[in-house]
Amino acid sequence: MAAQRPCNGGSWPDLPSELLGLVLLRLPSHGDRVRLRAVCRPWRSSARLERKLLPPPLPWLFLPDGAFLTLPDGAAHRRLAIPGDVAHLVPTGSGLLLAHNDGMFSLMNPSSSATTPLPDLAAVFHGEIKCKYPDTAFQLGQRRITPIIKAVVSEHFIAFYFNSSKVIITSGQPHTVVKWSPPDSSYILDIALFQGKLYCLTFDIENCQEELYILEVRDEEPMVSDVKCIHSTPRDVGDEDEAWFNPHSTDRYTFHRYLVADGDRLLMVARWINLNLPPMLPRDSSIKRTRRFDVFEAVDLSSEHGRWIKVDTLMGHSLFVSESCSESLTAGAEEDCIYFMNDGIMNRIPKDPLSDSGVYNMRDGMVAPLMPETAVTEHLAAHDGPWFSTWLFPTET
Repeated sequence: MAAQRPCNGGSWPDLPSELLGLVLLRLPSHGDRVRLRAVCRPWRSSARLERKLLPPPLPWLFLPDGAFLTLPDGAAHRRLAIPGDVAHLVPTGSGLLLAHNDGMFSLMNPSSSATTPLPDLAAVFHGEIKCKYPDTAFQLGQRRITPIIKAVVSEHFIAFYFNSSKVIITSGQPHTVVKWSPPDSSYILDIALFQGKLYCLTFDIENCQEELYILEVRDEEPMVSDVKCIHSTPRDVGDEDEAWFNPHSTDRYTFHRYLVADGDRLLMVARWINLNLPPMLPRDSSIKRTRRFDVFEAVDLSSEHGRWIKVDTLMGHSLFVSESCSESLTAGAEEDCIYFMNDGIMNRIPKDPLSDSGVYNMRDGMVAPLMPETAVTEHLAAHDGPWFSTWLFPTET
């Protein structure tokens, strides 16, 4: 049977790039876009022309063994080509920061598997980071190092933090390593890059409040200057007068907080987690430990009266949150929704990311499954491994 032709009588390779762009707009999955480009050379060339007009593809759900699941189909894909000498890895959004057994570091592009050595970063760890939890440390050269919770990479610096007690910033050049710690009564909740600046969210135990700092590195004399731009707990966090809250319930809740840059807004996302439920519910259970989310915008950051205001919309955007990597997407995913997983970094135990996962709808407060039911029937025991689950945001190559 002869291959079907487009209705205008031309051949499929001659499909105008504008029409191909419309097709690509309806393919939020990075894998689908790659397969479209692989059809023929004309489509590959046209796809490159349309690439700048496309929204970012949906992220991958990175699994403990290095494989990943794609959204929205939940299909499992090959393991990433992580070098065999890697002792520890941390997502950076579109890439992975790799710590090698010999004490060296590199940045890896998961889409192409290309790596970029970071030779000067090794000096950051030499004699600097002491292991607070020996049983969960990884071997780096001759030392055992506490896992990095989160890393942020910009054009000018790399920042990361350990044990919720110290932020380290380096430009990648010799003698430009600086350290910052919050006051003794506080600990670090998250860090994020927003409008070219590094923000650090902390929690003050004595005053029971969140605080937001701007951390800036002075080039002329390597040191960190910090500016406390918000020092108050937003309203409605922990508010027990909400309609869904039962005052007679014995349930206890804790909060996970994520700092997310969403366009021109810096958001704090508060995740309510029920402590009375077992930590590892069956994946097919309709009961979730995560009960709901609250979202707050940081405003008046340039003044001395910065504050949080509660928002009830993401302006049509979507958020993907995890302890090691949180980002927003402007298109492609469900609007005004928060995608979440169970990643277990703070507990230092790699976990099944789907055991407490879902898509929280800001409009109606409902939680939908993160993956299709057919995609989660296979138990992830086959994907057990040393890494922590997280989001990865592939770039178009």
